[in-house]
Amino acid sequence: MLLLLATVPTFGQTRVVRGQVFSKKDNQPISGASIILKGTAIGTATDFEGRYILQVTQESFTLVYSYFGYQPEEVYFGDDNLVDVYLVPLEEGEELLVVQPVEAKEEEDIEEEPITLQKDAARFKSPGDLIENIPFQSFDRAMQGRVAGLAVKAASGIPGGLVNARVRGVGSIFAGNEPLYIVDGVLINNISFSQFTQTNPLAFLNPNEIESIEVLKDAASTAIYGNQGANGVILVTTKKGKQGRARVELNAYAGETMPIKYLDLLDGPGWYAMRRDAFKNSEASIPEARALSNMGVLPDNWNQLSPAELDAIGLNLPTYDWQRQMMGNSMLHNYEMNVSGGTKSTTYYLSGSYHFSGSSFDPVDFERGTIRASIKQNIGKRISLEANANLASIAQNVPFSLDGSFLGNPAYASSLILRHNPIFNEDGSFNEQIGGLAGQNIAQVNAFNSGENNSRFGVGNVGLNYNIAKNLNYRGTAGVDYRDMEEFRFRDPRTPDGAEVNGRNAVASHLVERYMTHHTVDWTKRFDNSVLSIYAGYEFLMEERESKFSEVTGISTPTLNNLLSGATLVSMDSIWTGYRRQGAYLGVNYQLAEKYLFHVGSRVDGSSRFGRNFTYGIFPFVKLGWNISNEEGLKDSEFLSLLRLRASWGMSGNDQIGDFRAIGLFGPGNTYSGGQGLRPISFDNPNLRWETNETINLGLDFGFAEGKVTGSVDVYDRRTKDLLLNLPILWINRGENFLRNIGELRNRGIELEISTTNLQRGDFSWHSSLVFSYVKNEVTSLYNNLQVMPDNPRLAIGQPIGNPAFPGQQAPGAWYLAEYAGVNPATGRPMWWDANRNYTYLPGNGDRVYLGSNFPPYSGGFNNTFFIKGFELTTFFTYEFGALVSDGQYNFLRENGTRFTFNALRDVNDRSWTAPGDMTDIPRNFALSGGEAARSQIRNFGSASLLKGDFIRLAQVKLAYSFSTELLRNIGLQQARIYAQGINLWTLTDYPGYDPEFMGTGTGQIPIHKSYNIGIQLSF
Repeated sequence: MLLLLATVPTFGQTRVVRGQVFSKKDNQPISGASIILKGTAIGTATDFEGRYILQVTQESFTLVYSYFGYQPEEVYFGDDNLVDVYLVPLEEGEELLVVQPVEAKEEEDIEEEPITLQKDAARFKSPGDLIENIPFQSFDRAMQGRVAGLAVKAASGIPGGLVNARVRGVGSIFAGNEPLYIVDGVLINNISFSQFTQTNPLAFLNPNEIESIEVLKDAASTAIYGNQGANGVILVTTKKGKQGRARVELNAYAGETMPIKYLDLLDGPGWYAMRRDAFKNSEASIPEARALSNMGVLPDNWNQLSPAELDAIGLNLPTYDWQRQMMGNSMLHNYEMNVSGGTKSTTYYLSGSYHFSGSSFDPVDFERGTIRASIKQNIGKRISLEANANLASIAQNVPFSLDGSFLGNPAYASSLILRHNPIFNEDGSFNEQIGGLAGQNIAQVNAFNSGENNSRFGVGNVGLNYNIAKNLNYRGTAGVDYRDMEEFRFRDPRTPDGAEVNGRNAVASHLVERYMTHHTVDWTKRFDNSVLSIYAGYEFLMEERESKFSEVTGISTPTLNNLLSGATLVSMDSIWTGYRRQGAYLGVNYQLAEKYLFHVGSRVDGSSRFGRNFTYGIFPFVKLGWNISNEEGLKDSEFLSLLRLRASWGMSGNDQIGDFRAIGLFGPGNTYSGGQGLRPISFDNPNLRWETNETINLGLDFGFAEGKVTGSVDVYDRRTKDLLLNLPILWINRGENFLRNIGELRNRGIELEISTTNLQRGDFSWHSSLVFSYVKNEVTSLYNNLQVMPDNPRLAIGQPIGNPAFPGQQAPGAWYLAEYAGVNPATGRPMWWDANRNYTYLPGNGDRVYLGSNFPPYSGGFNNTFFIKGFELTTFFTYEFGALVSDGQYNFLRENGTRFTFNALRDVNDRSWTAPGDMTDIPRNFALSGGEAARSQIRNFGSASLLKGDFIRLAQVKLAYSFSTELLRNIGLQQARIYAQGINLWTLTDYPGYDPEFMGTGTGQIPIHKSYNIGIQLSF
């Protein structure tokens, strides 16, 4: 919503413009039309459906469109990167020249060439068709690897689930790290409030409705967003109507999702043999009987059987595939239609869509229906009105749990349960006699327990544009972000989680209402060889949230689950919260001779979240630019098409601290005189203020070989000052800590984006793009000159900060563990390094070292697109390197049955030490804690539990074919395109778990999946 002014400067990489060319006579696409950058030989031609793509290294320019038998058309490009052009046939044009006399225009009717200022900041603007038809439920998921400086990771494989996005590292420990999302000027609350599943608030918008996505990264760009822009800003512009005849577009695709991987687990006989040998290593008596007993299959007459007979029982046990029983394929389909068009005074866009996606764990799914409308109406020559409305309804079947819940969680226990256990009895009923520690039938748990989340969204705004006088414009908008949610979770009395209370039912509801208004005035004037722009604005936002929760037990009829109230009310709670925020800003931008740029501005912001002594903050910025390629001697260079140097400094704030952290509050305390007492739960904090990000950014944009090689390099230093840290307080105050602004963080890095046209001959062309990001973060200051936080040694000066998995969580800090040294080849005992770099079997706290964090310093993507005649082939890879993660599920499997009677990975078991001289990282198996086993730490102690999260993933492969306009014209179509694509088809990694892409502890998250789909696009 902020700065919706065409005159407010932006800064970025070489532009890629695209669109379609049509005949104005019959609205049919023109194949082979020529598009030339005016004044150069740079150009391209349209394909069979009239589409074109052209890389241009200038900030503002004119393209000349021509085709035999048609009048040439010149189009000036200011901010738009997507333009459709309608060419007029020569005979029609000549007739128009005769019939339509040229009238003298009044001075006020003369349309001046639009004034476009040079770009001056670190930001990335992407056309929406880069993520078109990628079957993700929210656009943030599809941005992974496409923007330098933006690290994106799916929190889990739940369709429509949370996405972890970080712009230029992790900038806070206790405050949030989420970027600010703005959709058509509406500031979105992107926090999920569901208690039973992951709901992504950005999933209200069909990604195919997006025209462009712009990522603002440096503080000079985000400072204008005040105390909410410290973590970056992501601007989303949706599709709007364009002048011309009505155009109808249909798009549909269908496919299948499937698990990205199945773990290779021990079968029934294999687990028995592993456990038998572990008892032998522990020098236990009758190891065969002990192993069978662990599995729950020891016969009653076992003491009458010889070891060989017992061994025969174990080695002939059956094997059942619990993973494939719980994990499998699911459907994926999407249908959408839009109608757009307009006249000179009115343009409109109306669309509807339906989307369904399953997951690798049934019944978890996502179902969405949307309606979107956009209209713009010109009133006279000075006033225009516009309105945008997005309505969505989303239903999700919820998983058993999001993370943890240990053995009852099917996503967790499907790999841990011993595979000799039958899933079903012979009569088809669920087998309830499960041997091993995972002693419940998780297929039964998954079938009988249920839950659902239903969300409704309303996001939109209305706007007024008023040309007050020549060069002076006003824009005002009012917007709303509305979301209400209802959900339930049922635990069936026939399953362990509901058996003791005869069933359990929990119900919750959540309401989020956010209202905002924004007003801007700008004055822009072109002088002889310079442009001056002055702008000012004001914004106000209010938000309220309300949640209710209740839980009952004693469900008499399980098949009715949430329809019954239950016999006993266990708990009931309600929460209300909210805040207010307002801000004003002023900026001046001066550009000289299209070569030199100076831009300065500031914002004053106030928020009810901060202490009364620091309600308001000031966030200034300065930007400088030098377009070297426009200097004499270079501007006519045939080799160098662009060389621009950028520098900026700015400050932005972080208000993601909760609504009442600065206010003294009371909550329930101990009983007093038979009544409920009160106690302080937080203390008055009048000096609490925002964390401030101060960023210095240096950038270079370049273009060579007539625009065939373009790109940008940015280096930055982002410092978080007034870092919020919790100070411990005396227990007598009945509180635990006190939030203060007393620390500093630093993120610094380099970003590279390169686009190339590798080959362009005739009907064939090959285009590539590379995105690379490196970021190093570290703590630079703590309170009282401390080097380490006393209550959390993972937070230490000079050490990195980890990535918090979900909004509202504290950043985890660096890994601080005893370093694993491998296995003693003589004895098979696990070893660690002590503080003196000597081997030890029993490391202590003093032996711990810092070992990095779970945030990847290196990330990016690599895209290739090939065009030949009507065919298009796209391959897109993403990558991450340098993160160290802990996967709770893998760690249990790595124990190889030594602590619990869980299943194990075949690879881990095969790598186990078995004889002197074995060089391996997996220790000797023991089943009892005596002897050498008791004189060592557990095998997963320290860094033995850490894994490298490195991967390179083939994230997308797409093959498309566009039919020729000559073929379509006879059946009344303007465009027809068919496509097939695969998502997450291949991953290069040494990661031994399901997948390295997850957030959290790894104990029960549904892993991400791969998918295939085919689709068709039609336009009339």
